[in-house]
Amino acid sequence: MKKLMLLLVTLVLISCSSEEKTDAALLKLDKKKLEKSLDSYKIFPYKFGKIAIRSSVTKDTISEEYQKFKTTLDKISKRLMRHDLSNPDKLSVLDYLSIYRDYKKMENFIMKTDEDMFPTLVDALRVTYADSISRKLPYVSGNNKKIVEGLEHAVLSAIVILSKDLGKEVSLYECSKTDPNVLPDSELKALLSYFRGFLFFEKKLYYLSEDEISRNIAWLDKNEGIDLPYTRAMFQWGNLSNEQTHIGFHALNHLFRGFDRLMMERDIDEKRALEDFEAFLKDANNIGLNNEITWSIETYLYLKTEEKEKAIVSLEKLKTSALLSTREKEKIEESITYLKDRETGKLLNGVYDKFFLSKIATKYMFSVLSKVDWQKLLKDNNVPHTDEMFVVIDNFKNFIENLSTYTSADGLKEAGKELKDKGKSLFDKAKGLIEK
Repeated sequence: MKKLMLLLVTLVLISCSSEEKTDAALLKLDKKKLEKSLDSYKIFPYKFGKIAIRSSVTKDTISEEYQKFKTTLDKISKRLMRHDLSNPDKLSVLDYLSIYRDYKKMENFIMKTDEDMFPTLVDALRVTYADSISRKLPYVSGNNKKIVEGLEHAVLSAIVILSKDLGKEVSLYECSKTDPNVLPDSELKALLSYFRGFLFFEKKLYYLSEDEISRNIAWLDKNEGIDLPYTRAMFQWGNLSNEQTHIGFHALNHLFRGFDRLMMERDIDEKRALEDFEAFLKDANNIGLNNEITWSIETYLYLKTEEKEKAIVSLEKLKTSALLSTREKEKIEESITYLKDRETGKLLNGVYDKFFLSKIATKYMFSVLSKVDWQKLLKDNNVPHTDEMFVVIDNFKNFIENLSTYTSADGLKEAGKELKDKGKSLFDKAKGLIEK
C-alpha cells in the first residue's frame, strides 16, 4: 500500500512539474512576475504625479477617499502643469518637503488606485492649455477612452525608457498599462506590441515578450502589402521602400523572439530560437541589412554548426562595432583566438554565449530608440499639445529627481543644513513637516 501511495505521489509531482513547463503556464508565471515588479518605490511618485494631473479635470466625485486628497492633488497638478511654459517657477527645499509629507499621507491611496479611472492625459492637457471653446468639449469615453489611454501609455513608455530620472521601471509601468487587445489591428498596434516585447525581454520576462512578438509576426505575415510609415520613421529607414520596411520589421520581430526563446530553458525553445534566427538572417539578407545584429547572429549560427572560418569572419566585423565597450571587444578577440586554436568539438563557449549575444541586441535597440526624436515624430503626426506634453514630462523628471533627492536620508540632512543657514524659522518649519 505504501509503495502504491509513493508511486501515486510521484506521478502527481511529475504531472505538476510537466504542467508548469507548458507555454501557457510559463506565460502565467511571467504575468505574476510583472505584477510584483511594479511594486516599486520608483514607480509610486511617478504614479502620484500622473494621478494628480489626470484627476485635476475630473467631473466626478470618484470616492470619499479621493475627495479627502483632492485639494492636495490639485495643488501638485498645478505645479506639474504650470501655464507659463517660458518661465517655469522653481520649487524650494521646503516645497519638496511639504509635497513629500502630502505624498506619504496618500501613499496607500496612490498604490491601490488605477489612474485610468480618471480622464485621459490628452483631456487634461486640452483643459489646461487649449482655448476656451476646446476646453468645453466632452471627454473621450467608453472604448475610445481605452484606445486613447493605450496609446498614451505606449508613447510615454517609449519616451521615458532612456530617461536617467524615470527610466526602465517607469517605462515598464506604462507598458503594463497598455492593452494591445483594445486597439484595432494596425501599424501602431504592431509597433506597440514590438516595443512591449522588447521591454519585457529586457526585464527577463521572456514568455510575455514571446507572446507579444508572436502576435506581431502573425499580423505581419497576413498583411504583407500594408503601408508602414511610422516604422520607417522610428527605425530611420527613409531609404527603404514599403516592401523593404515590411521585411525589415518582420526580421526584427523574428530576431527578438529568437532571443526570448534562446534565454528560455527547454530544449524545444532553443530549437525554435534557431528557426527564428534563420528567418531573421533570410529577411536581413533580402534587404541588405549588414550591422552588429546580423554579424552576431551569423556568428552564433556558425558556432552552432561548427563552421569556424565563417564564424571568425563575422566576429572580425563585430569587433569594429562602436556599440561595444573595450572589454567586450577584448572578449571577441578572445573568442577569435579560441576558435583559431580549436580543431574539433563544440566551438560555442562562455566567451561568446547567449548572454553576450543578447547584450549586443539590447544595445542595438537602445541605440535605435535614442535616435528617435519623439517630439518631432508626434508633432509631424498632428498629436495635439505635443510641446506641452514634453514640458510636463520634463517637469515630471525634475519633480521626481528632486523629491527623491530631498527626501533621502542624506538629502534630508543636507536640506536641514541649508534651511538652518537661511534662518531658524525655516528650519523649525521644515522639522515640523518631517515630523508630521
